[in-house]
Amino acid sequence: MMQNRTSQHNSTIKQQATSVLTRAIDFLLTQQHADGNFEGQLSSSTFPSCAYAWIQLARGQTPEKTLIDWFIKNQKEDGAWGLDTANQSNRDATLFVQLILEQVYEQSPDPQIQETLSHVPKFPLDLALVKLAYAAFTRFDWQKLTVSKNALPLMRLVKLLTRTRMFRALLKPPRNKLPPVDLFNTSLFGELFIAEQHTLVPVFILIELHTAKRPEIINSLVAWLKARVLSDGSWFRVNYITALSVLALIEVHKNGNADSQIPQLIERGIEWLRATQNPDGGCREALNLNVWDTALSIIALTEVDAKYMDNLKVTAKAAQWLVDHQNDNGGWAFSGMRDSSLPSDADDTALGTLALIRSQLTSVDANSAIQRGIEWLKQNQGTDGSWSTYQPGQGDVGCVSITAHAIEALLADGNNEMFVNRGIQWLRSAIHRDGYWNDLWLAKRTYGTAYALVAFVKAGFGNVPEIARGIRWLEKTQNADGGWGEDLFGNPTDSTVEQTAWCTYALGLANGENQAAQKGIEFLIENQQENGSWQESCVGIYWEVIGGYSDPIYASVFPILALNQYINKTS
Repeated sequence: MMQNRTSQHNSTIKQQATSVLTRAIDFLLTQQHADGNFEGQLSSSTFPSCAYAWIQLARGQTPEKTLIDWFIKNQKEDGAWGLDTANQSNRDATLFVQLILEQVYEQSPDPQIQETLSHVPKFPLDLALVKLAYAAFTRFDWQKLTVSKNALPLMRLVKLLTRTRMFRALLKPPRNKLPPVDLFNTSLFGELFIAEQHTLVPVFILIELHTAKRPEIINSLVAWLKARVLSDGSWFRVNYITALSVLALIEVHKNGNADSQIPQLIERGIEWLRATQNPDGGCREALNLNVWDTALSIIALTEVDAKYMDNLKVTAKAAQWLVDHQNDNGGWAFSGMRDSSLPSDADDTALGTLALIRSQLTSVDANSAIQRGIEWLKQNQGTDGSWSTYQPGQGDVGCVSITAHAIEALLADGNNEMFVNRGIQWLRSAIHRDGYWNDLWLAKRTYGTAYALVAFVKAGFGNVPEIARGIRWLEKTQNADGGWGEDLFGNPTDSTVEQTAWCTYALGLANGENQAAQKGIEFLIENQQENGSWQESCVGIYWEVIGGYSDPIYASVFPILALNQYINKTS
């Protein structure tokens, strides 16, 4: 009798899953743009919103009402603000918003702003990037922002030690101090992560203008900044980096620099930043993630059975968009630019290549793009077997999910056993003693663990002990409602659709009878919205200082993968 009830229950769940999958595919197809790419509307977050307001204040303007309203609306019950739209308060975000609202109130007293400020809790200044903003409004001493240049030899030693994994977690740079401006003229600067370089150069300009004021240093920093502006007027296509760059150039111009290009760079940068403002009034950190969104969508749509949709026309158009936006060096950037001015990264290159293989686009251009993508991945595998975000050794570290995605692409291409095996061995070494893998770009332990498991299974390493440890960790961390959830720091939270979906997909792939995966499927079924979508959550990570973001594409593609895998396993 019990067995019959279980069989009947499973049959019902499969029927529901099939219906849910069909509606999910229909919704995802609405996210495709006319030129073929898929792109979700990224959510607003606090640091980029503050940075945009800071620029307006620096130009003697009052930030627009929609932006101020976003700050007021997103104040939490405890009077603080979070880094993003997740529910966690953050003292650095709170201090940044408080500063902006106080400056606005001084310009134009408003009872609503006064009421908002009256509820803000007291926090000590800690994060150096927030101190920088306070210094810009004469609320902090410029001289106290950086460590002494005499610390450079110690910084070199620390850099050497952090190449060993044992020291990497122990020797993190201080949050409360910025490096000295003189770092710019050392080899250490060239070894920094590319986003750190783009962040520090405008910061160094601002500090130098308010401290030593050495013309040769300022000119060198400005020249570096001018050489790296993208064709769309942004720097790195990232809000906060672009905002800092614009602020630095505003101050350079105020200090009498006669370079005729600077006013134009300022205006183009502001115009680009304006495009990052969302309908809710806040600003998002990245303009878009259209390469990533497009690749994920192709992968999800090509994995489902043809009975759910005629996917060839849809995926062919999306695949051609990827071909058209491949960089000259064979990789893909996170955001599609036809002039290859945004650097290729391993994550988008791995998924872009995999998506093209899965699309079965047979043109000469597509075949060439696949082989160039594969070669890029081979050339950029680290000496330890991992793949990092950009170039290994350039201030970058191996990333679990990127390594797993690169392995998937190489497997789909075939005849890449040496590269795959080296990646697998690195994944085996990267497991935490508690049985999970940490990720850099999606939250956090769930994504790292899920995609490490996917890589092991797809590469034919289904019996390695790390799989059992990862499965146990996922089962142990499942919430009572059948879902999974954590914030960008790895702290447990309420369940999210995205994390539930990728955990369910991995568990089902490893073992089609896994009961935790079954509960995950039931969570997805119960939480689908009428239009076929799910409520997106902040599971993407810009970086831990800036916070996270939500993307409706994520809340579709990962459930589609999980539901389709479940249906196929139970057929």
